[in-house]
Amino acid sequence: MMNISKLNPYNKTFLLILSFCLVAFGQPAWNGWISILSGLVGFALFWRVLLDVPEKGYRFCIGMGWYAGIQIVQLAWMISHPFSYIYGVLFFCAYLMGFQFGLISMLITPNLFTRFYRLLLVAGLWALLEWSRLFVLSGLPFNPVGLTLTGSIYSMQFASIGGVFLLSFWVVITNLSLLRMWLYNFRWSYVAAAIVISFFPYVFGFIHLSNHLSKQEKENATISALLVQPADPIEESMGFKSADEARQFVLDEWKHMLELTSGFNGSKIDLIVFPEYAVPYGTYYPVFSYSEVKKIFKDLFGDKYLSALPPLEDPYAANIDTHKGPQWLVSNAFFPQALANIFQADVIVGLEDSIYVKNKKDEAYSSAFHFSPNNQLQKRYEKRVLLPMGEYIPFEFCRDIAAKYGIQGSFTCGTEAKVFNGKILYSPSICYEEAFGHLMREGRAKGAEIIVNLTNDGWYPNSMLPQQHFDHARLRTVENGIPLARACNTGLTGAVDSLGRIVATLGDGSVVSQSTPGALRVEIPTYHYATLYTWWGDFFVIGMSSIFIFIGAIDWLRR
Repeated sequence: MMNISKLNPYNKTFLLILSFCLVAFGQPAWNGWISILSGLVGFALFWRVLLDVPEKGYRFCIGMGWYAGIQIVQLAWMISHPFSYIYGVLFFCAYLMGFQFGLISMLITPNLFTRFYRLLLVAGLWALLEWSRLFVLSGLPFNPVGLTLTGSIYSMQFASIGGVFLLSFWVVITNLSLLRMWLYNFRWSYVAAAIVISFFPYVFGFIHLSNHLSKQEKENATISALLVQPADPIEESMGFKSADEARQFVLDEWKHMLELTSGFNGSKIDLIVFPEYAVPYGTYYPVFSYSEVKKIFKDLFGDKYLSALPPLEDPYAANIDTHKGPQWLVSNAFFPQALANIFQADVIVGLEDSIYVKNKKDEAYSSAFHFSPNNQLQKRYEKRVLLPMGEYIPFEFCRDIAAKYGIQGSFTCGTEAKVFNGKILYSPSICYEEAFGHLMREGRAKGAEIIVNLTNDGWYPNSMLPQQHFDHARLRTVENGIPLARACNTGLTGAVDSLGRIVATLGDGSVVSQSTPGALRVEIPTYHYATLYTWWGDFFVIGMSSIFIFIGAIDWLRR
């Protein structure tokens, strides 16, 4: 028989505070152990308090406020942004997610726990609500509750079946099952069900991990990657007095990145990765003096490598009439192509690329370019998820607002996943695209053998964003059974194997090391394997959740 005695005010306060702390700080970015506890009982403790609130409207308001507060904690990295409009973004995101949780809170009644399939309905509804966030403006993929299960390398493996939304479904059904066990005075059948549900992801993960670790060790194949973290200031936030000053600054940025790579000259390198939007001025626009650039390469690499520099021809260079007379100018493409030739390695770099029609810019893309050795044709991937206000301006009235912060134009969205064919098959992604499981799945489905992510978390300095961002990236490796190479301007530069295990990071992962320039040479295991998530994506969880909701709706109509 169900036992729902009224809680006294002290117990209610204690449970509210404890549940808030467990869920708010229950992410791997904060603490792995708290993350595990949050996935088990964090929500159950809060829902126990809600059972003492009979009015639906009150339950909605309490649930919305509680969860919005949690999101303000988890998204607090936003306030490190230099512009004040970010506070509006923070509260919009927090209360959007709070509104969704408020809807779930309306269903938390004693009657819910009388039938197990009703618990499945709530878990399915929450998975659908989280999934729906992917389609709000550019999408809001951060902080799915399933991220708590990534606090353990074992439970993380469960994502290979249905992705992060399956993890979210499982967190909710676990908390509801444990609360049901409590309400029914630990009836043995309910205890058994709660234990099975709670431990299933860990048991599955142990078997899955053991199986693939033995295969990875047997294969023992790696790719040598050099991941470059320049830690350069963001040009948009700087005020240059002249075009020449800006050009010289960008040339110094290239010199800095070349210095970071030159120390590995002579080492075996298969892949060099630079971050998102490494430098401005497009990809093929000739802007730097060839004589200056040649001297930089000579000083850093020596005379014998000057023959490896790209030819003075389009798209690397052009002879331009300047105020100093005709001279050879080279484009940004000259630098990565030279490195590809010198190291005989694939180079992937983030650059802006523009298409001109009748000498007028028609489209601009935030792109990832693949440069192969020996001056082969470059390949381009266009970023598909653009940040509102930062990379595209969604509404006409927003343009005046954006102009106040120096944002005058928009990028064009890419339309498809691409795979770069190099020493192995690379799936490029840019910045927080890696937080979208369904997008990363598309590159894997096209045959990619490693994800290469280019990121710049520099707009949010000294915050939790880089670690949270990296946690999403790790999850993509498990979902698709594929390793990851990741280069940031500032952030967490590093590599992860196909089982979500961190191979190496630049520095110790601290806030200081995230903003310290350097280059990481790492041997990344190339072992990869097929997963159910790559096969069916989010459709499995969406379909399963829809079925549970349908059954619940039929039950509601019948009663």
